[in-house]
Amino acid sequence: MPLIFIKNYWLVLVVLFLMSFLFMMKLSFGSIICSVSYYLGMDLLSFSLILLSFWICSLMILASESLFKLNYYWDLFLFMIVSLMVSLFLTFGSLNMFVFYLFFEISLVPTLFLIIGWGYQPERITA
Repeated sequence: MPLIFIKNYWLVLVVLFLMSFLFMMKLSFGSIICSVSYYLGMDLLSFSLILLSFWICSLMILASESLFKLNYYWDLFLFMIVSLMVSLFLTFGSLNMFVFYLFFEISLVPTLFLIIGWGYQPERITA
Protein backbone atom coordinates (compact mmCIF):
# COMPACT_ATOMS: atom_id res chain seq x y z
CA MET A 1 0.00 0.00 0.00
CA PRO A 2 1.59 3.29 -1.02
CA LEU A 3 2.09 5.81 1.73
CA ILE A 4 -0.12 8.39 0.02
CA PHE A 5 -3.19 6.29 0.87
CA ILE A 6 -2.45 6.60 4.58
CA LYS A 7 -4.17 10.00 4.50
CA ASN A 8 -7.48 8.21 3.86
CA TYR A 9 -8.73 6.71 7.13
CA TRP A 10 -11.51 4.55 5.76
CA LEU A 11 -9.47 3.22 2.85
CA VAL A 12 -6.81 1.85 5.20
CA LEU A 13 -9.50 0.26 7.36
CA VAL A 14 -11.26 -1.39 4.42
CA VAL A 15 -7.98 -2.64 2.92
CA LEU A 16 -6.92 -4.26 6.21
CA PHE A 17 -10.32 -5.93 6.62
CA LEU A 18 -10.24 -7.18 3.02
CA MET A 19 -6.74 -8.56 3.45
CA SER A 20 -7.83 -10.40 6.59
CA PHE A 21 -10.80 -11.91 4.77
CA LEU A 22 -8.57 -12.93 1.85
CA PHE A 23 -6.26 -14.63 4.32
CA MET A 24 -9.24 -16.46 5.80
CA MET A 25 -10.14 -17.80 2.36
CA LYS A 26 -6.62 -19.20 1.89
CA LEU A 27 -6.49 -20.81 5.36
CA SER A 28 -7.10 -24.38 4.18
CA PHE A 29 -3.78 -25.06 2.47
CA GLY A 30 -2.58 -27.58 5.06
CA SER A 31 0.48 -27.81 7.21
CA ILE A 32 3.11 -27.51 4.49
CA ILE A 33 5.62 -24.69 4.44
CA CYS A 34 5.06 -22.28 1.59
CA SER A 35 8.47 -20.73 1.03
CA VAL A 36 8.67 -17.37 -0.70
CA SER A 37 12.43 -17.03 -0.38
CA TYR A 38 15.20 -18.39 1.80
CA TYR A 39 14.22 -16.09 4.66
CA LEU A 40 10.45 -15.70 4.22
CA GLY A 41 7.72 -18.32 4.15
CA MET A 42 4.57 -19.48 5.87
CA ASP A 43 3.28 -22.53 7.65
CA LEU A 44 -0.08 -22.93 9.35
CA LEU A 45 1.00 -21.27 12.60
CA SER A 46 2.58 -18.23 10.99
CA PHE A 47 -0.37 -17.95 8.60
CA SER A 48 -2.75 -17.88 11.58
CA LEU A 49 -0.65 -15.29 13.42
CA ILE A 50 -0.53 -13.06 10.34
CA LEU A 51 -4.30 -13.35 10.03
CA LEU A 52 -4.68 -12.44 13.69
CA SER A 53 -2.39 -9.44 13.20
CA PHE A 54 -4.47 -8.18 10.27
CA TRP A 55 -7.64 -8.57 12.31
CA ILE A 56 -6.27 -6.84 15.43
CA CYS A 57 -4.81 -3.92 13.47
CA SER A 58 -8.14 -3.48 11.70
CA LEU A 59 -9.96 -3.45 15.02
CA MET A 60 -7.44 -0.96 16.42
CA ILE A 61 -8.25 1.44 13.60
CA LEU A 62 -11.97 0.85 14.00
CA ALA A 63 -11.85 1.45 17.76
CA SER A 64 -9.92 4.71 17.39
CA GLU A 65 -12.48 6.52 15.27
CA SER A 66 -12.48 9.38 17.79
CA LEU A 67 -8.93 10.26 16.70
CA PHE A 68 -10.24 10.72 13.19
CA LYS A 69 -13.18 12.83 14.33
CA LEU A 70 -11.08 15.02 16.64
CA ASN A 71 -8.23 15.24 14.09
CA TYR A 72 -5.73 14.16 16.77
CA TYR A 73 -2.75 13.19 14.59
CA TRP A 74 -4.74 10.41 12.96
CA ASP A 75 -2.49 10.31 9.88
CA LEU A 76 0.53 9.55 12.05
CA PHE A 77 -1.55 7.01 13.96
CA LEU A 78 -2.44 5.23 10.70
CA PHE A 79 1.19 5.27 9.64
CA MET A 80 2.20 3.63 12.93
CA ILE A 81 -0.52 0.98 12.59
CA VAL A 82 0.46 0.17 9.00
CA SER A 83 4.17 0.04 9.88
CA LEU A 84 3.34 -2.23 12.83
CA MET A 85 1.33 -4.47 10.50
CA VAL A 86 4.15 -4.70 7.97
CA SER A 87 6.70 -5.49 10.66
CA LEU A 88 4.42 -8.16 12.19
CA PHE A 89 3.85 -9.65 8.74
CA LEU A 90 7.60 -9.89 8.21
CA THR A 91 8.11 -11.20 11.76
CA PHE A 92 5.64 -14.06 11.47
CA GLY A 93 6.62 -14.82 7.89
CA SER A 94 10.30 -15.30 8.65
CA LEU A 95 11.88 -18.74 8.51
CA ASN A 96 15.28 -17.83 9.92
CA MET A 97 15.63 -17.23 13.67
CA PHE A 98 17.89 -14.19 13.26
CA VAL A 99 15.48 -12.58 10.79
CA PHE A 100 12.62 -13.32 13.18
CA TYR A 101 14.49 -11.62 16.02
CA LEU A 102 15.38 -8.63 13.83
CA PHE A 103 11.80 -8.05 12.64
CA PHE A 104 10.44 -8.62 16.14
CA GLU A 105 12.69 -5.87 17.49
CA ILE A 106 11.62 -3.62 14.61
CA SER A 107 7.97 -4.21 15.54
CA LEU A 108 8.62 -2.84 19.03
CA VAL A 109 9.38 0.64 17.68
CA PRO A 110 5.86 1.40 16.32
CA THR A 111 4.37 -0.23 19.41
CA LEU A 112 6.36 2.12 21.65
CA PHE A 113 5.30 5.15 19.59
CA LEU A 114 1.66 4.06 19.77
CA ILE A 115 1.83 3.71 23.55
CA ILE A 116 3.66 6.99 24.07
CA GLY A 117 1.58 8.98 21.59
CA TRP A 118 -1.94 7.68 22.13
CA GLY A 119 -1.81 5.52 25.25
CA TYR A 120 -3.61 6.13 28.51
CA GLN A 121 -1.51 7.79 31.22
CA PRO A 122 -0.68 4.71 33.40
CA GLU A 123 0.47 2.80 30.29
CA ARG A 124 2.71 5.70 29.30
CA ILE A 125 4.38 5.72 32.71
CA THR A 126 5.10 1.99 32.70
CA ALA A 127 6.33 2.05 29.10
